[in-house]
Formats: sequence, structure tokens, C-alpha cells
Amino acid sequence: MSLVLQDPLVVAPSPTPFRDDDTVDHAAIEANVARWLETPLSGFVLNTENGEEAFLSESERLEIVRTVARVAAGEKLIIGGIDNPSVTVSLHIAETLVEAGAELIRVRIPRLTANVRGYFEQLVPRAPAPVIVIHQPAPGLFLSGASALGIEPELIGELAAMDRVFGYIASADLRIEARVRQFVPETKRFWAGNGTLLLPGIVQGANGACLMLANVAPAECLDLFRLTAAGELAEAAALQRRLVEADWQILSRRAGGLKAALELLGYQAGRPRAPQMPCSPAELEQIRAALHRAGLIGKGGNT
Repeated sequence: MSLVLQDPLVVAPSPTPFRDDDTVDHAAIEANVARWLETPLSGFVLNTENGEEAFLSESERLEIVRTVARVAAGEKLIIGGIDNPSVTVSLHIAETLVEAGAELIRVRIPRLTANVRGYFEQLVPRAPAPVIVIHQPAPGLFLSGASALGIEPELIGELAAMDRVFGYIASADLRIEARVRQFVPETKRFWAGNGTLLLPGIVQGANGACLMLANVAPAECLDLFRLTAAGELAEAAALQRRLVEADWQILSRRAGGLKAALELLGYQAGRPRAPQMPCSPAELEQIRAALHRAGLIGKGGNT
């Protein structure tokens, strides 16, 4: 990787803007990335639930990576996402993502095979870029702190310890992840994966984060790491409490909520891809109020 990666790293699962005709809006992606380059955000994660990955074709996913990589021009980390239980297909996707500009490959622990160890033992040595493992047993469970256990913490630690595994992204189940942290080597990244649980994750040993909240509040997410490292826990706790409602009001509405928040912040996010629905006027006002309470926009909605 060309970047000097200094912890803590905070990356964002990036949204996909669409035009009124439901095609991907690459001009909006370019404008948004240019704005994020002016923030302390460490990088972009592409092909994620926040990016509406299930609503994108393979060619669209790759073109999005190319666009982000071209505009980022090496200034931010580019991570490509894979969610597939087949080693053969995952390797194909990884190769195309790296060709498009991804520097890391984020791989979900597969849900449709019991042979998780075999999947990673075959995938990681042959992958064209380092792998970061994410623990998300089922789509959408980043909304809950009671996600089902995908695999045992000891096995997660073994996967994280593999050569060419960059690190691990935790689930929202802090009870499980408290044990996982014991088994992931200190030499590997251990990233929190939920904005509402960011401070507890940091206290538990996270040295970075991959979360939706970083799209709208990258500086504040990094401040939580800074304050905790400085021993200023009261200030960190106050900041976390300020961000919690914004995180929930956005995340609970999935792509529509993230796009509504970004529009309020001046980004070009558009509406979710059909047949998903945008936020209602009432939901938009709830998000606006939460962003205001978090100190992310002014009372009238201006940043």
C-alpha cells in the first residue's frame, strides 16, 4: 500500500448516489470524495450495505471503485468489500477490485458455509491484496447489539493472525467482541464497527473503526480516540452521548437515512435505489434535529 497508515484509522462505508433515472451518479461521487478528502477520514469502504451493494451490478461496483480511486489519488485508503461464500468467486471479485483501485479487501465471514477456516485458508494466501475480516453474521445486524454468533472468538483470532490479514472489524455484540479482542494479535488492527458503541469499543481495545457515522462525523470519531488516549474519559463520554442519537436516527433508516443526513450536510447523496424509499418529511426532521443536537449542523440545517 502506498499510504502511511498511522493508527487510529477511521474509515467509512460509503454511500452510492443515484440520479433520478436510477443510474449511478459518478459526478456526485466525485464531488463527495473531494469533500471527504478535506476531512480527517482515513479511507473509503466500497461495496457495503451502506453503499447498497445488493442493488448494484458487478460492473457498477467496479466503476464506483475506479471513480473513488481516481479522485482520492492515493490520499485515502480504498477498501473493496466482498460478501460471498465461494472461494473461487471471492478471488475473482478480489482481483477485479484491486485492478479497479482497491488496496485492501474487506471480507465478511461467510454465512453459507460451515467451513469458515477452509474458506480463509484458501482465500487469504491467494488474494491480490491484504484482507480485513468483518464479523457480521447477517445483513443489517449492525443495527443490533444482540447479533447471533457467527464463529467462535478463538477462531476469529486465528484468522486475524494469518499472514496477509490486515485486521478485523468487530460486530455490535460487545460481549462476544470482548473475548475476540483477547485472541486478535496486538500487531493486527482491531476496528470497532458501530458508532453508538464506538467509545465502549475503544475502551475494549479498538485501535480504529469502520462505521457509518464516519461518513457524517469523521473528526468526532477520531476525537473519541484522541480523548480516550489522553485519559480524558469524561469528555469522551460526553462526546459519545452527543453522537448517539444522530447515529441511531440515521442508521435505523439504512441507506435512506444516511443519504438524508449527507444531503443536510451539503453532500450530493440523492435517494436510495428503487424500490427503496427515501426518508419521509417527518423522518428528515428527526435526522435534522439529531444532527443539530450532535453539533454537526446549525439549527436551520446549515453545517
